[in-house]
Amino acid sequence: MKTSTQRLTATDKTWEEESGFLAFLSKVPSEVKRFEESFRMGLHYIPVPPEEIDGSEDRAQRTAFVVVRKNRLLPERDYCLYAVLEGRVLEAGYGVYRDGLITTVKELKPLTEFKKAELTLYDWLRELLRISCEKP
Repeated sequence: MKTSTQRLTATDKTWEEESGFLAFLSKVPSEVKRFEESFRMGLHYIPVPPEEIDGSEDRAQRTAFVVVRKNRLLPERDYCLYAVLEGRVLEAGYGVYRDGLITTVKELKPLTEFKKAELTLYDWLRELLRISCEKP
């Protein structure tokens, strides 16, 4: 087992802090709430990670966030936007959410720049609304 001789001080920043990832992630719930208050389309931020994404419990454990859209016109299917941290990349997709399980419908372009990621989040939320209105 190797030990590091470097010590982090209180002023040293981790990659998550330096890249803006943590700041972006901390804003997601409030931005989803703000988006929902504006459009009233049934969006809900889910604070608990899913049990599985496409059958993978490991991938589900790295979930950054999940937003579910409950469409009253199509109650048999709840669509979601989810994001998973893979290394230093946030991989996102749209899926069908049911009982804590996500089945991917469409994968999105990975996100690597987090300092202005709120604009990307809004685009993702708008697309989630569109996808959730389409018949399967």
